Amino acid sequence: MSLLEIYKEKNKSKKWFDDHSSLAKGAAGRMFEYTNTNFRSQKTFTEDFVKFLEIENKPRKTWPKQKDHGQEVHKHLVVNMLQSKLFKKDVSGMFSRTEKGSRYSDFVDLELGDNEKWLVNYLFLVNGYYFNRKNYIIYRVKEDLLGYLLSVDRMTEDLLIKEARELLKLDDTSFDKIIRSHFLYIHSFYDDADFLINYFRSPKNEKEELTKYIEDNINAKDFKCCISKKYQKGGNFNGNMLFDETRVFIITLLFIQTKNVNLINIYDVFVENFYKNISTVNKKVVFNYLHKNKEVFGPIFEDILEIEELETEVSEKISIGAVEMPIMPVVDTAESYIDETTETGRARIKAIYNLKKSQAKIQGGYTCALEKINNCKPIYFTAKINGKNYLETHHFIPREFRNDFSYSIEVLANYITLCPRCHRQIHLAVDRERKHLINSIFEERKGRLEHVGLKLELVEIYEYYKIDV
Repeated sequence: MSLLEIYKEKNKSKKWFDDHSSLAKGAAGRMFEYTNTNFRSQKTFTEDFVKFLEIENKPRKTWPKQKDHGQEVHKHLVVNMLQSKLFKKDVSGMFSRTEKGSRYSDFVDLELGDNEKWLVNYLFLVNGYYFNRKNYIIYRVKEDLLGYLLSVDRMTEDLLIKEARELLKLDDTSFDKIIRSHFLYIHSFYDDADFLINYFRSPKNEKEELTKYIEDNINAKDFKCCISKKYQKGGNFNGNMLFDETRVFIITLLFIQTKNVNLINIYDVFVENFYKNISTVNKKVVFNYLHKNKEVFGPIFEDILEIEELETEVSEKISIGAVEMPIMPVVDTAESYIDETTETGRARIKAIYNLKKSQAKIQGGYTCALEKINNCKPIYFTAKINGKNYLETHHFIPREFRNDFSYSIEVLANYITLCPRCHRQIHLAVDRERKHLINSIFEERKGRLEHVGLKLELVEIYEYYKIDV
């Protein structure tokens, strides 16, 4: 079968046709889903942010309603505004900007060149936990897209970068050139290794035959195939959107590829990769902006570099100034939200954690919270620093989701003491085993969590741990 015949045969499947022409959640019509259903570009996120400012610090009952069915106009923006860490929800249910959101608001009004604006906007959004997925953009490329694409015969990361760069060299208004770009087909069928293998193995004349067929469908407004349906004039996708997603893909992949990235050189990594592989950019302007706003970009880069506090034992007495204070039993109380989008907030969170993790171990009697389930006694070992069972401290509500809550998650009710085996099991085991452990902890802690303002259902915990219900 020729490439065109293979393509026609694929399109006979309604499921395949719909999947590759649709932008709906879970469909394959776009590579990234971290904006709304009417995705246009990263600029759409900026527009949504500005729109959300209309209801900042306003009670929900005062939000504008849609005329037809009475739903709040801004309702569909809530999740992304929280998961981007641009907004937080206070205890009365109203939304206000985090420090990151305040800096983003200033950035929106800043006069920058188009390329400088795009790159900075990307960096503001790159550590969002969209779809309850830590560092969604990074892991969408690293785990999902590369997982699909590198299964294609002879496909490599370097080839993907090459093809993406070739597309970005084109005039984004010349659809006749765009439709002949290899990356358009990579983008359109990233999850169909069979089609991409046939595409790259096909001779040039068969690729051109396929392109002409799609063009004829578009011009005749006879959308017999998924690409003509998707790229029809006035349709749900266009060349500008393809260019935007290609930029997101290539800058993210280049970051993933870079060795020895740290908090010092990460600024250079993104700016230089953009300059060398995507488009010209005033490097000095971008560097100055990022360093001037290091208070919020430091935490962003900590997130995507996955820099977290190491589990270390401390003395069972905490030093406060020059006086050693013994740790006393603590009654569960709700504690104020800490803005984690700033370096100052992160430092405060780390200080609280280092204090309370020892308190959690004392409260738990130096036993693993899952001891009765997993019979941990035979595998305990004694920590040299204090002569007690060695235990690690686990955030039951994972720290990457702290912005979902109006109160701090850095409380004893959310700290679970686990032996090393159980700690790794709850993170790394198959879902069936992890679900059993999570159910046990949830039943033991749900009352305490609710008491400190961290009310949630078991199904939400499953979503946080990526466990299918």
